[in-house]
Amino acid sequence: MTNLRNRALLILPVGLFVCLAFLVMQGYTAKFDENGILLLRGNSPTVIVGDFWQTLVASLTHLGDSIVLAVISLITIGVLYWRNEKQAAHWFLLAAAGSFIITAVAKWTFGRDRPEIVEQIVSASSASFPSGHTLRSAVIYSLLAYLLLKVCPKKLNYVIFSIASGVILMNGISRVYLGVHWPTDIVAAWLIAGFWLLLCKVGYDRVRNA
Repeated sequence: MTNLRNRALLILPVGLFVCLAFLVMQGYTAKFDENGILLLRGNSPTVIVGDFWQTLVASLTHLGDSIVLAVISLITIGVLYWRNEKQAAHWFLLAAAGSFIITAVAKWTFGRDRPEIVEQIVSASSASFPSGHTLRSAVIYSLLAYLLLKVCPKKLNYVIFSIASGVILMNGISRVYLGVHWPTDIVAAWLIAGFWLLLCKVGYDRVRNA
């Protein structure tokens, strides 16, 4: 029963991603994507210099930068080794590194252009679909939250879950607001991240229980 449930959970995000990718590549989501960006930007394609919200969002998006996530991953792996939890350290390394590889492969496969209907507040040069910031941050902050939930007092569970969810959510939304991603890029990234996290969790449980 458990294996069937795990397979169903793995198939769901994959199926949804395949459907979404097909719709995106065929141009069926164009109107939705355009409206989504303009909605977040207040129907204004230009940048308001000195706007507090703009500055805040531009700062928050750095939580998904590759260098920031790499540093967080290395620190986490180091702490796990220091605690003599080598199995968990190897699992975290595989899952985190996998998110970077998957991002690169997916971007190369689809090669979608970045939005041009609004001024981009930050610079971005790689392909748009899926959002690398969103995918990698969703994976790594979820992994970190999972590890913290295992060692922290249960009374902190809600705090840990809320912070991790907030960071992941805001990181995705920020990419659309900044004009460097379409909304469907973000949804696709969350779907891939969900699949990868579930796959890594299933693998980790099997190794740990072997």
